[in-house]
Amino acid sequence: MGRYSRLGKNTVLVFIGNAGSKLIGLLMLPFYTRCLSIEDYGTTDIINVYVTFLLSVVSCCIAESIFIFPKGQIYEKQREYLSSGVAFLVIAFLITGIIFVGVSITADCYSIENSFTQNIWLIYALLIAQLCQQLFQQFARSIDRIMVFSVAGIVLTVSTALFSFFLIPHFGVVGFVLSLVLANWVTTAYSLFCSTAYRFISLSAISWGRCREMLLYSVPLIPNGIMWWLVSALNRPILEANGGMHAIGLFAVANKFPALLSMIFAVFSTSWQISVIEEYGKEGFNEFYNKICKYVVLMLVLVFIIITLCSKMLISIFASPEYIDAWIYIPILTLGTIFSAISSMSGAVFSATKTSKYFFYSSVWGAMTAVLLNFLLIPYMSIMGAAVSVLLSFVAMALSRIWYSRRYINLRNNYSLLLMILLSTLILILTVYLSSNRVLYYTSVILITMFILLINKNVCADFRVMYSKIRKRNEILH
Repeated sequence: MGRYSRLGKNTVLVFIGNAGSKLIGLLMLPFYTRCLSIEDYGTTDIINVYVTFLLSVVSCCIAESIFIFPKGQIYEKQREYLSSGVAFLVIAFLITGIIFVGVSITADCYSIENSFTQNIWLIYALLIAQLCQQLFQQFARSIDRIMVFSVAGIVLTVSTALFSFFLIPHFGVVGFVLSLVLANWVTTAYSLFCSTAYRFISLSAISWGRCREMLLYSVPLIPNGIMWWLVSALNRPILEANGGMHAIGLFAVANKFPALLSMIFAVFSTSWQISVIEEYGKEGFNEFYNKICKYVVLMLVLVFIIITLCSKMLISIFASPEYIDAWIYIPILTLGTIFSAISSMSGAVFSATKTSKYFFYSSVWGAMTAVLLNFLLIPYMSIMGAAVSVLLSFVAMALSRIWYSRRYINLRNNYSLLLMILLSTLILILTVYLSSNRVLYYTSVILITMFILLINKNVCADFRVMYSKIRKRNEILH
């Protein structure tokens, strides 16, 4: 199978598993906003923010190693890697539980009340469930059980929806978190048994040498995970301090649509990472890499234009009327998502070369930008300050990763592509915010879209050539 066909197959299979889980947050949004007030929805969002931060810290990003190291190995080595990873997580859960007990007792003694201390055990329960689900789903992908990996996403989607309908109307925020916890455990059980991962778990197979080997790769990813959290989530605690849960609730709803684009891209990114690891160093890799990057970025920009154009309509359809002001922040957050995607694509080459330090270096630039701008802008601009901080932080991260990736890949015309995207989207955003003339509004959107397509006029020709090659290869095979 050719590299383009393999990338396409991987993307389709992973999309089947992830599209549902990514869409569920959006499709359930009318239900969530009807059952939860803006403040309650803000509480559920900040709980997820804390869990996201703790996922990388508590697990030392061991799930990333569970995908990388067992891949292509013999059965005995795969058994050692998974057993060692599970043993490490059990120890991590125990240590985290002891720390949380200490935090809870301290908070009670000194009457410390905030969104973390008030929901500490909900956070702990969701943290454990998500870590286990990630570990076994990543192992299924590592041993080429892509179909199991794919269907696991569907199981997670259906379980989340079912538990949400039963629990949220009766228990509110607690019901929201419990529905996620139970759905993750159901998905964990599915991945564990349907991938036959349970056959790879044995006390006798635990090897602290294997554990150390995986941690040497994954530990440098912890700062990277923290940096990503600083870029995309530090704004929530600062918003809580300056605008309360109401501000977080509006920001969370506005972020649903850019986050959906980001999560759908993550589906492609998963298969993109597989293809880059498999193809790196082979003849034609440079051309393959540059072409795919160009096509994906162009598609993201076109989707951005559509989302920006329809932002107010999207909020009116998917959220209760009290959330309507959230539309204002969608264009800025969506543009940030595009640069986040560019950053993710550029970072795939670091996985192929096992140079995870560049994940850290580039993330530092994004995190420094985020910390500085969040503290400077949010007190004065509130939610808009948080949105602008996210955008500029992802810009800094994307540019730095492109720069570092030049050590391993010959990039062609990517800077001109980025400049074109930036100028076009800035013009579009200004048009959306400043123009009340609908004719001018739609005209500018059409002109910008045409401008992007004209600059990339060779894209259609490239697609025709790729399609012709794939069709001829299939004819030869059959």
